[in-house]
Amino acid sequence: MIQLDNVSKSFGSGKTVVSNVSFTVNEGEIMVLLGTSGSGKTTTLRMINRLTDPSSGSIYVNGTSVTTQQPETLRRGIGYVLQNNGLFPHYTVAENIAIVPELSNWDKKRITDRTAVLMEKLHLAADEYLHVYPHQLSGGQQQRVGLARALAADPPVLLMDEPFGALDPVTRASIRKEFRNLDELRSKTVIIVTHDVQEAFELGTYICLMDKGIVQQVGTPAELLFSPANDFVHAFFEEQRLLLELKALKLTTIRQWLNNTTHENATLNGNNSCWEALEQTTEHDIVTVQFEDKISTINTNALMDAVKQYKHGLL
Repeated sequence: MIQLDNVSKSFGSGKTVVSNVSFTVNEGEIMVLLGTSGSGKTTTLRMINRLTDPSSGSIYVNGTSVTTQQPETLRRGIGYVLQNNGLFPHYTVAENIAIVPELSNWDKKRITDRTAVLMEKLHLAADEYLHVYPHQLSGGQQQRVGLARALAADPPVLLMDEPFGALDPVTRASIRKEFRNLDELRSKTVIIVTHDVQEAFELGTYICLMDKGIVQQVGTPAELLFSPANDFVHAFFEEQRLLLELKALKLTTIRQWLNNTTHENATLNGNNSCWEALEQTTEHDIVTVQFEDKISTINTNALMDAVKQYKHGLL
């Protein structure tokens, strides 16, 4: 768990870059710090693992104040992923992944086994990539290795600063999907910094929207869209509103407006987003959705009509 209580940061010039930030992220949740450049999101992230210390307020990781721990000890329990991957160029893939486990005195077999597991999960063939150097990898492969290194010692906390920002759109979408499906994340507390709104909606359990160092709203993607705290929050998402609504809404949210059927072999379930359903109906015309208490068949028109009725009910 990560908890921030009224955390602020000012630099020597007296400029306050983060002001009274408070939120809690529990195990198994992903908090996305979202905002424009200069909103304070990266500074907030850096205070959690003491790359910079807060001017005031308190930060707790798994119930312990970060200021009571030596920075080096604290960081060994936190996976950290950077935009530029941060790999050591003179280390092989295997050596990069092994850094924190070796510092934690893992034996060689345990490190080898853990490396193999992570490379398989991140779609990196060990026999092909284990002994190559970062410059021999594509950008997407380098970022996968950076993620494997962050997860190698199985830390309870994972911090990610614009982790996919340097990748091309196709690669970025692919790696985001792989990341979202990682079973490793179910037992971890994750905070991601991004300025990419779609990325925030795809990955975040919760979103903390910041502007000029101040938290504008913390909530689920749907809460920020359908119950904005102020005009800034409403305007921030306006340009991509329909797309974001479809990404934020789960099929289970609109289930009452979908039909009942006895059709079998469902391809979707209630946890799929309306956007995922739209992609399927665009490709296959009609798809089947399995809910806990019923099965529905939908096409694009039925899907969009149910979304419209849901939104009408909020008025």
